[in-house]
Amino acid sequence: MNIQQFQYVLAVVDSKNFELAAEKCFVTQSTLSTMINKFEDEIGIRLFNRKTKPVTITSEGEKIIERLRIIINEIDLMNNVVQEMKGEMVGEVRIGIIPTIAPYLLPKFINQYAARFQKVDILIKEMTTEQIQRSILARELDLGILALPLNHKEIREVSLYNEPFLIYDCTGAERRDTVSPGDLDYSKICLLEEGHCLRTQVYDICKLSRKHFDSNVNYKFESGSMESLIRITQSRQGITILPYLSYHSLSEEARENVIQFREPVPVREIGIVTHRFFVKKALLAGLEDIIKESLKDLIPQSDSIKIINPV
Repeated sequence: MNIQQFQYVLAVVDSKNFELAAEKCFVTQSTLSTMINKFEDEIGIRLFNRKTKPVTITSEGEKIIERLRIIINEIDLMNNVVQEMKGEMVGEVRIGIIPTIAPYLLPKFINQYAARFQKVDILIKEMTTEQIQRSILARELDLGILALPLNHKEIREVSLYNEPFLIYDCTGAERRDTVSPGDLDYSKICLLEEGHCLRTQVYDICKLSRKHFDSNVNYKFESGSMESLIRITQSRQGITILPYLSYHSLSEEARENVIQFREPVPVREIGIVTHRFFVKKALLAGLEDIIKESLKDLIPQSDSIKIINPV
């Protein structure tokens, strides 16, 4: 048995498909299958039910695969320890970040992060929460930045900050310093498209007010990006709910439409997620430190908050 066989087995586990696993490992499907068959013959245990679609793991295979994860994790950890001791962090780190965070948080940390790890290729992609979770589990992503919690046993979570929500009111209604969720006119709400966790969080804020969206009005607008959402809200004289960091990107004129929630303020918890076997500890710790430092004076703290968890 050898490390390459271990990697092939885990690629099938993560992909649930021999063809996709072979592509991931840059070998032919026949080569991958032959190597896995040899490994199974050597240990005398079948790891996979090949007749099922997608491929499933046998009960005996579960225990073997758990040990293989530990072995590969320890090898990767050793390699990373050696790199860190030499001060030679190399390779790449793949980061997924949700669209309601990306345009506001990325400019705060990415240059400093790249400067700290100059020999690491940093690949960043905007993705929904569901896409990030799926990619983390498939080991296609190293890190995800999103709203917590995910509550998945295979995913490790690191909390970064609690971000309050703000009201962006372009209806022309009488100005107030603060409002409660129950004061909002939900018939004029503008939302992000399905698949964005911020959309779910807005619905949860609505539930706090014991109100529901009026299905009888013909005033429903959905957007695929935060910038488009803000523009739609302005042009339609509507109302939407924004994450706090977006405030710093608004024009002075647009800021006149921003109203704060009355306490308890709805907030979302933002954090980093990794697979539980992720071993590039220095890259994770560096990202955590840089983001927290960059935001220490930009996110207000409150003793009376209400965390809205994504579904």
